[in-house]
Amino acid sequence: MIENLISVSPSGTEASFYRASGGAEIDLILALPGRKPWAIEIKRSLEPRLSKGFRHACADIKPEARFVVYPGSERFKMSNGVDAINVAELARLLA
Repeated sequence: MIENLISVSPSGTEASFYRASGGAEIDLILALPGRKPWAIEIKRSLEPRLSKGFRHACADIKPEARFVVYPGSERFKMSNGVDAINVAELARLLA
């Protein structure tokens, strides 16, 4: 899934992950050209939940957009400005 999102990202996008010693982590950070990074967390559950580590990592990097990619079909708002979204819709946003 990560490779698919990177492959549809605009040219010049930088991909990385974030992990701090205290446990804060983000599965994928996409720094699109000329924009603040996007924080992307990958979940397998149809009822995704945000980890404390994801919230702390977002506080550290202050991303422009925050997404939890999950296998469901509905896009919905979670807490702290995070959107739950499926991979196909996120790929369309990136392309």
